[in-house]
Amino acid sequence: MLNESKIKMMTKMAIYEKNEGRRELKTAKYFKTDYVTLGVLNTVIAATVAYVVIIVLIALCNMQWLTDNVNNLNYASIGGRFVGYYIVYLLFFSILSGFVYAKRYDASRKEIKKFFSRLNKLEQFYGKNRKTNTES
Repeated sequence: MLNESKIKMMTKMAIYEKNEGRRELKTAKYFKTDYVTLGVLNTVIAATVAYVVIIVLIALCNMQWLTDNVNNLNYASIGGRFVGYYIVYLLFFSILSGFVYAKRYDASRKEIKKFFSRLNKLEQFYGKNRKTNTES
């Protein structure tokens, strides 16, 4: 005899595990600080690459002006300005990604708790069935 509530629960769990659960179960491997730190590190690397690309593109767009004024430029001032902008740019994206990854981790933890509570209910259901089958 089929139990309709058990089938619904198993279907929900299978759909969750196939879709969102795949990503969220990967986050379950990490502590929150490790997950957030890894996310911020990935963001720092990506932001650094993006900043370098932006600087190269700006230099290429202004190549004529740069070649005309190559002897008149104050390279220490320009380098200091680029480093200052880079630090502000990096701080902004690091703080933003820290909040985003912390929020993602908390949301995935809530979903994982729901998944494991359904799993426990299912286990209890099977435990009850085993007792009734062994008694008969």
